[in-house]
Amino acid sequence: MKTLILFFSFAFIFTINSNQSFSQNEKLDLNNSVISSEINSTELTISKNNESIKLFSAKKEKSPVLGAVLSGLVPGAGEFYAESYIKAAAFFAVEVGLWTFKFMNDKKGDDKTTEYQKIADQNWDIYKYAGWLQRENFSGASNLDLTADKETLRRQVNVVEQQNFSHSLPNFGAQQYYEVIGKYQSFIAGWSWSDLNVVTRNNYFNYRPEQVDNYMIVRQDANDYYDKASLSITGVILNHLLSAADAAWSVSMFNNEIRMKSSIETKNLYSIKNGKRMLIPFGNLSVTF
Repeated sequence: MKTLILFFSFAFIFTINSNQSFSQNEKLDLNNSVISSEINSTELTISKNNESIKLFSAKKEKSPVLGAVLSGLVPGAGEFYAESYIKAAAFFAVEVGLWTFKFMNDKKGDDKTTEYQKIADQNWDIYKYAGWLQRENFSGASNLDLTADKETLRRQVNVVEQQNFSHSLPNFGAQQYYEVIGKYQSFIAGWSWSDLNVVTRNNYFNYRPEQVDNYMIVRQDANDYYDKASLSITGVILNHLLSAADAAWSVSMFNNEIRMKSSIETKNLYSIKNGKRMLIPFGNLSVTF
């Protein structure tokens, strides 16, 4: 830390032309008086009764903790508090951009989800799938009732699947339902695009219509958009933390930019030029930066 000491002296006469002047005839207790001020004072004054002379004004110190808290809540707010306006705008712009990016990707993910769910609802049929299980004579398939309602048939199908496959059909409309019917070969027979004359018990794991792969691409697109939205939340958290740390530093720099400690001493001296005694201020100014 460096300290620059500036010594200065100046003289002025308090005349009757100003309401803030002090007459030689008035009994003023200013001789050899010392007035000091720190940077955390708003102004330095000499007072007489209800009158005062403002010597200078200075900015108040600010709290780095408050700056960090403000930016922790709203990125850029702490920088604004520290009067670092360009950085305040930058952090706030990043925040707005990240939230905009999140909402855009959430919307795209929702649209793709609606798209692949519609494809599945229109093209995968449990009755076709259950009929194939019976036709290929999988263990337990003879007990399937193809006239039952969809949910009852699904539970019956689950019993057959547990005896023959590694996966069972989840509840209709569940996230896993839309995943497994396209991901696992055991559900291929349920798609409208599947040729049951080709799909047999012995080769179903090698047969896959192109439309099923296209369906899975749309589903993956939805997941990718949701992943991007989640990534933006990570960016939001980092932006809050970085802005909070920068705000504390910016406020500290604001406080350290200029710290002043000054004093003024007035002396009642004889002026040769004016031929009389006058109140002459002598002062020094210490600036720390």
